[in-house]
Amino acid sequence: MHLRRALSVAVTVLVTGTMLCASPVRAAERAPAPALGAGSARAVSQERLVQHLTVKWDPSTRRKVYSKTAVVPGIGQLAMICKANATMIRLRTENRQLETQMWLQKYEVKNDHNVVAVKVPRVYRYAHALDDGTGGTGYYAAEGLNQVTPIENYSSGTINGIISQRPGRHQSGGALDPKPVTSFELSWYWNGFRHPADYRSCKIDAVFTTTFEDRAGITWHGTADAPGRDSQRTRLPGLGWLDLECRAETDPTGAAQTLVIEPDASLGPDAEVYVERVFGEGWVDDHVVKESYTYGEHEPGLLGPVPLPGNATLRLRIRVAGVERWLLVSSYRVTNNADPRLNLCEVSAAPYDR
Repeated sequence: MHLRRALSVAVTVLVTGTMLCASPVRAAERAPAPALGAGSARAVSQERLVQHLTVKWDPSTRRKVYSKTAVVPGIGQLAMICKANATMIRLRTENRQLETQMWLQKYEVKNDHNVVAVKVPRVYRYAHALDDGTGGTGYYAAEGLNQVTPIENYSSGTINGIISQRPGRHQSGGALDPKPVTSFELSWYWNGFRHPADYRSCKIDAVFTTTFEDRAGITWHGTADAPGRDSQRTRLPGLGWLDLECRAETDPTGAAQTLVIEPDASLGPDAEVYVERVFGEGWVDDHVVKESYTYGEHEPGLLGPVPLPGNATLRLRIRVAGVERWLLVSSYRVTNNADPRLNLCEVSAAPYDR
């Protein structure tokens, strides 16, 4: 039987105009923040923030703008950059004491084949619970969009991404209140980059969605930290409930780490979820596993359980009584280390606008 435990988290969100105030950090861990890029369309409320940003230029553009920056509330900023000598997305955060992750499902064409790669640019100081903190990364984590250098003449592709932040791996998963999770869908296209400037064009388009009220995720660092932090129940507005579970167990059946959706009983049995499990890197046919779950198929009144991957991502399309929502999930865990202090589970989930 699937275990569902309620986790109540009191979260205070302060919105002033269209800016969200992040939690203060020590001066030693703070780096200067770039200004917001102009031209972003933003819908803000106490429940969520949606930003639509586009970098677009071609030979007819008089004043070319090569980058735009989105706010990642409570975490930092993400820049989209497209010029003839640099094509990338770049995440910046103010506090490298924390574990910041940007999980990406990156789709493109390589050698005439449709390929996908799961990438995880990270910002961190502590790689694991026993790390002395003298290493780690800087304040930035980036993913290039080009495949070769010099940058190829033409390229196109898409990214589904989810950005989350949690306590560093040297701390308990409960050392910090859950941060808002930001998801995004991004596409890029450029042409003529190996020709004179009068022949070049580029477009990067992205929609970023941040949910403030219902922050879905699990974090525990070390087997002893798991009890009380290994499950969470959050609301999916208009649909029902999302139950996440990640127990400190190694179970080959997948029953110890699951995702379950419980549609509201008032909406009836007209419900299903389509799941894409995206992992590793290579041809799409080899690295995207597709499954569908219907209402009550495995447990009465539920969609699922869907096994959570150990080091991969999920993309879900949830349909309940004619209402459709998309959800992105990142999932990483270690449950079989001989030193129980090095076991961990880090799961984040967020809806996103398409």
